[in-house]
Amino acid sequence: MGKRNKKTDDGNDRLTRIAVVNTDRCKPKRCNHECKRSCPVVRMGKQCIEVTSEDKIAFFSEVLCIGCGICVKKCPFEAVNIINLPSNLDAQTTHRYSANSFKLHRLPTPRPGEVLGLVGTNGIGKSTALKILAGKEKPNLGRFADPPDWQEIISYFRGNELQNYFRKVVEDDLRCLMKPSMWKLFLKLLGAM
Repeated sequence: MGKRNKKTDDGNDRLTRIAVVNTDRCKPKRCNHECKRSCPVVRMGKQCIEVTSEDKIAFFSEVLCIGCGICVKKCPFEAVNIINLPSNLDAQTTHRYSANSFKLHRLPTPRPGEVLGLVGTNGIGKSTALKILAGKEKPNLGRFADPPDWQEIISYFRGNELQNYFRKVVEDDLRCLMKPSMWKLFLKLLGAM
C-alpha cells in the first residue's frame, strides 16, 4: 500500500489558520515575547511571529503558522488565539479589518418581504454582517490593504442572490433597517440586573 496523499485535488484537507491578536491585551513592552520564543516555526528559522519591545502588538504569519497553539498557551496576557478553518472558506472571505484580526466568511442572504435576524456569541460577525448588508460598511473581500470597488464586489457575488442585492444597495434602490438588540441595557433600565 502506498503513502496516502494528505491533500485532495481540491485542497479540502488543508487547513487555513487565522491568528487573532487582541490589541488591548498584547503588551510586547511588558513581556519576554514568549509567543515568539516558544514557536517551533520560529525555532526553525522562519519569521512566523514578528515582535520586538518597540512594537505595539505581535504580528503572526498565518501562512507559516502550523496551528500548534503553543503561542496561545505561552502568552502571559492571553492575547493570542489561533483558529483553524477549512481552506475552502479561504476563498469565501467577505470582510477583514486587518492582519491578525477578525475574518468574516460568507453572508446571510436577505430576501424581499422577510425579516433577517442573526443570533450568536460575541465576536462572530453579526454586527459586521448587518452593517455590510445595510450598506453602511463596504465588504473588502479580505483585502483590507487594497479594498475593491463596488463593481468588483458585485461581480464577486455573481450567480448569487447577493449580486442583485448589492446592486440595489449601491443604486439606493433598497431600504435596509437595522435594530440592534441591546437587551442587557434594556434589563438594566428596568432594574432587573
